[in-house]
Amino acid sequence: MSKVVAQRTGKLTLLSKAGLFSQLQEAELRTIARYSGYRSYIPGEVIFLEGSHREELYLIRDGSVAIRRQSEAGGEDIARFVAGEVFGEMDLLDSAPRSASAIAEQRSTILVFPDEIPFQELLERHPHVFAQILRKLLGEIAGRIRVIDRLVSEKAPWVEDLKRQLLRDKLSGLFNRAYLEEELPRILREDRPTSLLVVKPDNFKIINDTCGHEAGDKTLVLIADALKSCLGEGDLGVRYRGDEYCAILPGRSAGEARRVAESIREAVSRVDIARVTSGAVAALPASVGACTHPESAQDAKALVSVCFERMWKARGDGGNRVLGESAPARAADG
Repeated sequence: MSKVVAQRTGKLTLLSKAGLFSQLQEAELRTIARYSGYRSYIPGEVIFLEGSHREELYLIRDGSVAIRRQSEAGGEDIARFVAGEVFGEMDLLDSAPRSASAIAEQRSTILVFPDEIPFQELLERHPHVFAQILRKLLGEIAGRIRVIDRLVSEKAPWVEDLKRQLLRDKLSGLFNRAYLEEELPRILREDRPTSLLVVKPDNFKIINDTCGHEAGDKTLVLIADALKSCLGEGDLGVRYRGDEYCAILPGRSAGEARRVAESIREAVSRVDIARVTSGAVAALPASVGACTHPESAQDAKALVSVCFERMWKARGDGGNRVLGESAPARAADG
């Protein structure tokens, strides 16, 4: 057996034994293995620093890793991972800066995914494959939350804090995709209409390409603030992934959803982007897809899918518009 084949086989074996990947099929594991690579660390070597920005997850082949957070009293170890365990999975789904550092406690070999290609680029190269993988990974993470809920009281302060960390986007403060996929099916079971909005700026890439990721992150926070300002009591804001946002509107009809969607579109277009891009980009219009249950779809998965289709259609028709329930896309005045 060649060295390359042996290494590939070793990766598959390691991935298949890790609990986080246990629900993936062999073809999906092979895709992850293809874009993964081993890295070696000596005792005390930094794997990543608190505040750094990298969308990767780590699977320990051998050795151990301490997760350390800085406090006024100095460094504090908050978790420890050993061979066969995965860490950093939430950072793969969340582009916010890391909330803690990772330090090798002993000589360690770690499988890193993705190794060289940015995760966002992998999503663009293999959208269908990674959509399936992400859904299963999110389901595994959500399952962990349910296990915790069964073991301890919902009202335990540390449990509430853990759930906030798992279900909140660290950059924007909104809920994250895992929350939407956990909560939307439950909300749709209630005997009332519920609407969903998908919001995406029409050309966010220009900010990252022209002004860098720091300006991009600041812009994402401003967009999140604009979205929050348009939500009413009981409405829920979500950062779905990257520059895509959702709003869950329990009890809201199609007409109400369109009004909220228009207000969000207008609020995003009014955000003063120039202050974080040094004038390189002044404004960032957005496209919004709006759907209502049960008119648009009968279940949560289908509702999200239809809503994204409408957002992309609105964007393809020129952007800066809303495409909602049984109404044509409408460009912004002026």
